[in-house]
Amino acid sequence: MKKQQKKAALMCMIMTTAALAAGCGTSGASGNASSSASQAASASAEASDSANTSAATEGDGGTQLSGNLNIWAWGADDEAKSRDAAIQVFIKEHPELKVDYTIIPTANSTWDQKASAALSSGSAGDVMQMSPDYYGMNTDYYMDLRPFVEKEGINLDDVLVPGVLDGYYDQDGKLEGFPLLANCFVMAYNKDMFDAAGVEYPKEGWTMDDLADWGTKFAKGSGADQTYAIVKHWVMNNIMLYAEGGTPYSDDLKTSNMGSENIVKSLELYNKLISSGVMPDDTAQNTIPAETLFVSGKAAMYPCGGFEAITVTRDAKENGINIGFAPMPCDPDGNEINIQYATGWAITKTCKNPDAAWQFLKESAYANPDMLKETATVGMPAGKDVADNYYSTLTYDGDGLDNSYYVEHMGKTHLNPFGGTLSSSGDIWSTMVQAVTMDGQDPQAVVDQYAPQIEKEFSGYKFSSKQ
Repeated sequence: MKKQQKKAALMCMIMTTAALAAGCGTSGASGNASSSASQAASASAEASDSANTSAATEGDGGTQLSGNLNIWAWGADDEAKSRDAAIQVFIKEHPELKVDYTIIPTANSTWDQKASAALSSGSAGDVMQMSPDYYGMNTDYYMDLRPFVEKEGINLDDVLVPGVLDGYYDQDGKLEGFPLLANCFVMAYNKDMFDAAGVEYPKEGWTMDDLADWGTKFAKGSGADQTYAIVKHWVMNNIMLYAEGGTPYSDDLKTSNMGSENIVKSLELYNKLISSGVMPDDTAQNTIPAETLFVSGKAAMYPCGGFEAITVTRDAKENGINIGFAPMPCDPDGNEINIQYATGWAITKTCKNPDAAWQFLKESAYANPDMLKETATVGMPAGKDVADNYYSTLTYDGDGLDNSYYVEHMGKTHLNPFGGTLSSSGDIWSTMVQAVTMDGQDPQAVVDQYAPQIEKEFSGYKFSSKQ
């Protein structure tokens, strides 16, 4: 409700201003890297040119752009290629600007460490990649973007996918970032493995409890020949938070729910899935990447994020894996359990060229269809026109998946629950999972031991302030 009030107030300011004026792996890529993203997906429709595309040499209100612009982005593999290609489009269309950019991998906290050091020292880029699941982390280093939006005089609801902007507002109404893309998951499955096991393909409404029952039919072999019903993808800890109907904390982020009976039941179910061989434990999964386990025919199911759909479907086809797709599992109340990971941009307070920086954010989000099409290779772009008329038409190898699934299911997602400010609680949750699934500790005892620690973390969080 608070976010809607903020948006309404912002729209009032925009309309007033308009009336007065009417008279977001591998080594980092550099500025000369490849300008085209890997395309395993095909488009059946082209997005129409946006009427909001700015003239190449003009910024807000016709302001002439000039000078330097430094951009820091994150990414690896296909994501890095997509980011590089989109920035190259911007560079080509703005020869009046000297644009320098760096793409830094996120693996092993490389991005987190470099970005944090640069922000604190005042040496960060003019534009920095960020995410709404930072929950206010680093917001003190970011400019408030509302004046840019007000000056633009455009109704953002007309140009952005519904809901993609909400997470970028702080509690006090500050617009700390601007959306680039969002991703959620679909459950890919190996149709041949399901047929051989005599198990029906998963249908809408299936649960992790269901998986614990029929998943044992896939648990066979040993060592290098062992097979599983589902991989232990890195998103699984977040999926299991909600598996028994619980939530990790209250909507206002003030109260931890990690001591609830639902969390105990989730840990019990998690342990059952792993101990019965339905899912590999961490030791087994760490010997082979989850995606490799699936595309090599050793696991029957894989939660496939929009950011990896190209790679997973391509590799599966090359290995002769016959893929089908199903919705993500539901909780006991029938609510889909899906996790959203969103990426955006922020303008730093040390930015030396804010007009050019805003032009980049605006074109990345909605005003430059060519940039959005490059983004569409690794996620749902924030711009409504390209999301609806281009991204949603991209299809993949396999039976029945196109990106309309991700667009339709985005509204059913939970934002990554333990990012940014909340990461310390996420670390404790990971410890709880390991204590139960690896060390064999009793789930109730684990919750009794660690839930108070998470409650203490929540009492000490200082949100600046994301709700």
